[in-house]
Amino acid sequence: MVFTLLLGGLWSDQAQANEAGTIPPAILPQPPVLNEKDLFPYKQKGRSTLAGQAFLGLPSGKAVTQAGALVHLIPITPYTRYWFDRTVKTPVCSTTGTPAGPENIPATSSLADCAHEALSRLRMEKRLSPYLRMTRTNPTGHFWFTKIPAGRYYIVSLIEGDRERAKDEQFSGLAWLTLDLEAGEKVSNLVVTDCKTSLC
Repeated sequence: MVFTLLLGGLWSDQAQANEAGTIPPAILPQPPVLNEKDLFPYKQKGRSTLAGQAFLGLPSGKAVTQAGALVHLIPITPYTRYWFDRTVKTPVCSTTGTPAGPENIPATSSLADCAHEALSRLRMEKRLSPYLRMTRTNPTGHFWFTKIPAGRYYIVSLIEGDRERAKDEQFSGLAWLTLDLEAGEKVSNLVVTDCKTSLC
């Protein structure tokens, strides 16, 4: 029986390109199956804590934060790595039906819509949801997680900025970070940003 990923819609652009004959079938990677054995260590309560700030860097050098932005703590497994590589690190997203690329980059609002969709689908995956942790940022973009088990994580936050800012400061994007966490470790001053700076 063929396993169908809930997240399969996120890669429809690749499928369309494949139908058009632009990507040979052998090159298309197959989505991994969600294996709950990979996630068991992340379900228990741990002794580690995390604290940091999520923001986006503007070309002007200013930082954009968003009060109340969701910050997701996602265990790294083959399943979530596949999701992360295609929706966060190198988004495959376009509302026009053409693959995102150097010549046809979707508008910022399209990328924000794509990120909303990708994160919503991840949260709706019933077998994965017990292992996800979420919190919200304060007005300066700071966040905290407590009782975290040891392991490898993605920290991902969709930041849409302050709509009341000047037009050149209205910005949206995904801030992210990968983290190896040891048992009982207390991590502070994490920088979670859009990786357009030397901080990543």
